[in-house]
Amino acid sequence: MRQPGIFGQLCWDTYTIVVLGFRTAADSTPETVTKALDRAALRLLDAYPFLTGQVINEGRSSTSSGTYKIVPYPPHSDGKSPVRPRDCTQLCPSYDEILRAHAPFSMLDGSVICPMRGFGYVYDQTVQQPVLIIQANFVRGGLLLCFASMHNALDMNGQGVMIRQFATAMRGEDFDPQLVAAGNQDADSIVPLLKEGEKALTHDEMRVPIAGPAPPPPPQEQPTQAASWIYWRFPQDKVAELKKLATSGSTKPVSTNDAITAFYTQRLTAVRIAGGRVSRDESIRCLRAVDARAKLNPPVPKGYLGHLVGLAYTEWPVAGTVAESPLSTVASDIRQSLQKVDDHYIRSLATLVTHAQDKRPFSYGARKQLAKDIFISSWAQLDLAQTCDFGPVLGGKPDFVRRAKMDLLPDLAYMMPKDKQGDMALGACLFKADIDGLESDEVWTRYARYVG
Repeated sequence: MRQPGIFGQLCWDTYTIVVLGFRTAADSTPETVTKALDRAALRLLDAYPFLTGQVINEGRSSTSSGTYKIVPYPPHSDGKSPVRPRDCTQLCPSYDEILRAHAPFSMLDGSVICPMRGFGYVYDQTVQQPVLIIQANFVRGGLLLCFASMHNALDMNGQGVMIRQFATAMRGEDFDPQLVAAGNQDADSIVPLLKEGEKALTHDEMRVPIAGPAPPPPPQEQPTQAASWIYWRFPQDKVAELKKLATSGSTKPVSTNDAITAFYTQRLTAVRIAGGRVSRDESIRCLRAVDARAKLNPPVPKGYLGHLVGLAYTEWPVAGTVAESPLSTVASDIRQSLQKVDDHYIRSLATLVTHAQDKRPFSYGARKQLAKDIFISSWAQLDLAQTCDFGPVLGGKPDFVRRAKMDLLPDLAYMMPKDKQGDMALGACLFKADIDGLESDEVWTRYARYVG
């Protein structure tokens, strides 16, 4: 059974959770849909045995973070399906209502439609943590299909490959044997460590500062209950306009991901400065999760499912420059940080993590300043709603891909895959002052539509 690997030894202790929306046929029943889901899920588990397991931690102490392992989980072994059907017809809005509203957080209650909790919540070792749970939430006229994968075992990109393989099974097709082999590859040896004589990086951006007397937080940072999860939608034509703006006058390539990240960072910083929550002269940062598969040389084989994420860390010494510079400049700054996450960076980080007995001092958000910085993860590359066919039982491609409303984690944002219409959604957990500021910002509302 494949093990978590080097990056799976970081203390995630939480789940990556994604929800796909499907309209169900008038003549389908929850029973027939569940049977099809069970068949596909069992084929998936048969191809990837580690998906039948659970993540445990052994040897944790005051001086050691212990070792994460994937071990058998009897409820998902011996032909038992990880699919959990749930009747949500009286617990959730109808599918038409959700679709008309562009699938807002307010209609996707994680306490109802998700089997586990995601980022913002940390599980302790007394709770069983299966590698994979699929919850099939039946609402009036549709299905909200939730995939929950334990984050020490899979990252979001690995989960995306897994979901595509599930779709292959739903279509009744054979799995690509090369993808299966890559998914079962030994995760412990996927990243070569630094050789003797190769210089290690400090990775200060991932080291939690040693605790000291903390200044009292500004009033707008309390209480956490004042924060909420909000989606904004970027229509397809506005996405194209933003990318054009972000590349204007730039000689370096800028992706759609770069453009929206830069725009969000710029406008959020601008409204924070305008509201007096950030000083124009203080430093701010954009922290961006990076899929490291293509960064290694040679790249990791397509189909690898394990955890392999780096951190692109962009710091501006003067916040005012972010708000006042052309969008192309901010996008270029962010792109340059991304390019620093290369083969040497990933191997250096892997070496650091491997040799540390206690990995708890390392965190991707270690240096984030509450209500000042931006921490963003892009799921746009999954592209499930435009390119992934789940077969006739589910009616083909999903209408949308979303993260449900779960625990609050202020300043965290997710860029979601395009929906069937080509629109993109950005989901963010922000304090009310930031949300109100963006909704009052003429530049922001020129491109982004409030969903909720």
